[in-house]
Amino acid sequence: MIHLDTARSEVRATSTPTDFAGNFERLFSAVGDAALRRGAGAEHVTASCLVFDPDSEAVLLNHHRKAGLWGQFGGHLEAEDDSLRSAAHREAMEESGLSRLTWFSPAPIDLHVHDLSASFGACERHFDVVFAAVASVHQVPVVSDESLAVKWFPLSALPSSLMPDLVVRLPKLYRAGVASQQVSVRHPG
Repeated sequence: MIHLDTARSEVRATSTPTDFAGNFERLFSAVGDAALRRGAGAEHVTASCLVFDPDSEAVLLNHHRKAGLWGQFGGHLEAEDDSLRSAAHREAMEESGLSRLTWFSPAPIDLHVHDLSASFGACERHFDVVFAAVASVHQVPVVSDESLAVKWFPLSALPSSLMPDLVVRLPKLYRAGVASQQVSVRHPG
């Protein structure tokens, strides 16, 4: 399982400035390692991934079964995750059904805190750490049990039923993902 120090370090490494960094630190200080476990409380950390194709300016989204809306891939941290990055990568692969991602961001591209509807049960608020990945629109996604559908969308034709927080954030996340990929290509780690 991921350690609190690892999570703190990854949150601090987020490539885009965000107003939510303080919220994460307050959660970590208040509940410690419990912030990383779904069963430890109504408010906890999740990891997600925006999968995009820079050549076609498209994003791969899932129609989330519980939310009933389109969004990026993501979810709760699991025992086998040794970092937020590994959790986001696992979630992207599980929920997209893609066989490979050609690039995965070394650091988060965004942090976000959002309240959840009653359909999420005991989960009331997610502190989401967002990573980015590249795949090709020619790769065929497979729908997982957690989704109603998985589909590529051009940025210019996003679905009307996006998760409310993504209406404004998705283009910004896309740009942050592209910028992160370009930095990685110029300065491979």
